[in-house]
Amino acid sequence: MAVTFAVAALLVSACCTIHLLVLRQLGRLVDRPEILRRPLLVIIFILFLLHLLEVTLYALALSALDEAGYGRLSGAVVGGAGWFEDHFHFSIASYTTLGIGDIVAVGPIRLLAGIEALNGLLLIAWSASFTYIAMERLWTREEGGAGPSRPGS
Repeated sequence: MAVTFAVAALLVSACCTIHLLVLRQLGRLVDRPEILRRPLLVIIFILFLLHLLEVTLYALALSALDEAGYGRLSGAVVGGAGWFEDHFHFSIASYTTLGIGDIVAVGPIRLLAGIEALNGLLLIAWSASFTYIAMERLWTREEGGAGPSRPGS
């Protein structure tokens, strides 16, 4: 269980750090929208790829823990040559908190699946908040306004 928890802590740290670094760069893009013709579409596409990268990191960790004997996936697994497909499918269902249930984690890797769900939920919410702020800034500039009025201003 300690190994699984250590891997989970490493993944949460890595995913949050990567997310922060990418959002910082995207924030610079929002501040200079003249660089691209459709900055909002680029932001959405990059965030989608970022989440796929994070899902892939979790899938690789699940695969490694599975191979090392720290649990396994059970249920509608393809197995054999499709071993990574199983881990990726399970990882994306966990990260998005979809929890399809056709494949389940057995053994200590269950902890990683639960932490992945929590981490995914937070990262998706972070991306959604960033996207909302980016839309507000970009669309306010397009309209030539100073932005929404604030109480007391």
